Amino acid sequence: MKTKYKGIIVMNYKKRLLCTVIPFLTASFLVGCNKNKQPESSEQKPLEIGDTVKEWKSSKDYEEAPLGTANENSRGEIVKDLGHEDKSSIKYEVIYKAKETYLGSDLLETPYFTEDDAKNGDIISLYAYVPSDSNIASLQLEVLPISMDKGMKSDLLTIDENTVNTWIRLVVSFDTLETLGAIRLNYTLADTSYSASFYVDDINITLGAETVKTDYEYKDESLYQTYEEFFKVGCCMSSQMLQNTELRKIARNDFNSVTAENEGKPERILDQKTCQQLAKSDESAVAITSAPFEKIYDFCEANHIKVRHHTFVWYSQVPEWFFKKGYNNSSSNVSKDVMLKRMENFIKITLETINNRWPGLVYAIDVANEAVENHTIRNNNNMWYTVIGKDFVYYAFKYARQYAAEGQKLYYNDWSYDNDAQNLTYALNTLLTPIINEGLIDGVGIQGHKGINENMEIILNDAKQIFKKGLECQITEFDLTISGTSEYTKQKTAIKNLITKILKGNIEGTMNVDAFVMWGIDDAHSWRRNQHALLFTDKFGKKPAYYGFLEAIQSVRPVEEVTE
Repeated sequence: MKTKYKGIIVMNYKKRLLCTVIPFLTASFLVGCNKNKQPESSEQKPLEIGDTVKEWKSSKDYEEAPLGTANENSRGEIVKDLGHEDKSSIKYEVIYKAKETYLGSDLLETPYFTEDDAKNGDIISLYAYVPSDSNIASLQLEVLPISMDKGMKSDLLTIDENTVNTWIRLVVSFDTLETLGAIRLNYTLADTSYSASFYVDDINITLGAETVKTDYEYKDESLYQTYEEFFKVGCCMSSQMLQNTELRKIARNDFNSVTAENEGKPERILDQKTCQQLAKSDESAVAITSAPFEKIYDFCEANHIKVRHHTFVWYSQVPEWFFKKGYNNSSSNVSKDVMLKRMENFIKITLETINNRWPGLVYAIDVANEAVENHTIRNNNNMWYTVIGKDFVYYAFKYARQYAAEGQKLYYNDWSYDNDAQNLTYALNTLLTPIINEGLIDGVGIQGHKGINENMEIILNDAKQIFKKGLECQITEFDLTISGTSEYTKQKTAIKNLITKILKGNIEGTMNVDAFVMWGIDDAHSWRRNQHALLFTDKFGKKPAYYGFLEAIQSVRPVEEVTE
């Protein structure tokens, strides 16, 4: 039996956590947990993902807090005329005039989350209010593990005309494997000649993903399971993202294709020191390390998620020393023949490493990336072009086809035709023509980095042109920026319409889109951070765009009945 939720969506696992916040004491505040305290009512609803566990909010809380203490550095007191949602908050007055310092962690007992109480992905936040005459230059929330080392920080809140006299939320997602030790509020002064003040309210701990309101009737669908008969649904992941329990959970649940965001690129995996040793006897020998991407690939293998390998040949994120004699930064360039051999060895050893350690895991490979610019081959700031010449893309596909495992699809990937169809015309009719004719390529990737006001039809037209060349197509790096939460609905509509038209194009035989890959999972870990470009909020909540993605399936499949 499936459960229909309407309005607020929550995830289906529960845990109890009752927290006591022990606030400011001798210039410090902390959040702590008391495992022994039980809910007052046995009928109290269990806490679920997205619920706020404890807020430092009501005036009653403030009155019971041990405030009003002071020392030579600072003091805090409850005020009853200013608050985030009511008229109460805590006002901090800074007396100690250091340029940079913090409200820190003096506790009677060490605060902690036990392993049962808190999981990676839980959210710690507070609201801060800085008056225009406060002398505060910046604020930043920091969460420290119990080791008190390598804390996680919120975005830096710079105080300017846009951030004074308003309540602003500072958020940290607890995403290490260590137990929580303490929180700090770091601040800097604009002028150390003067004291400063600011307000804090609504310190809270939230369980996992925060919720997003939507009219979609959620039936616990998975994105990839919904579309597996049509195309793969993917995301990119970084090593940092892999540390986060909530992001791993989302990846397992919703995606059946993963691309390492940067970890498979040449600058990450080429081993300069070993290359230099090898070059003493063979100038074309190449050494790599799989360490940057191995944890991502291990995770994918363990969870039966296929991988797009990204990338071999790209003008960017390839070290210049790779093209130099002896692999030395200060040396002159090697000859074309030597560089071709290096290219071959690089592709060969990378594919052998991947296919020997993770057989059958990698299903698609971006052999060449972004080789087109202004309707011709990219020749500026491109060492591949400088050393090898205009046929460097051809040779990359030749070697990749030679060493790829059976069934691995070889792709050319680019963003230059996201908004300029003539770049695709050049790629298909000139750059890739000999590669297509010799059967060295399987598909072309459309990256799809778009803004909400840009034309989405160009992606569909590109897919149709690629299909006419007898090639598959993947949307490889999609994201869609918006100005803020007020454009959530526009974002949902745009993604729903795009997916709907791709489905119909595949069914009608005008395109062959084999995968739709988001360039990230949540907005906090996006390369277009603060532009709300992905399917999940920075607090792991499903955005309306997520449900728009799901709704598109209704264009080709009747809506299923849901049992209450």
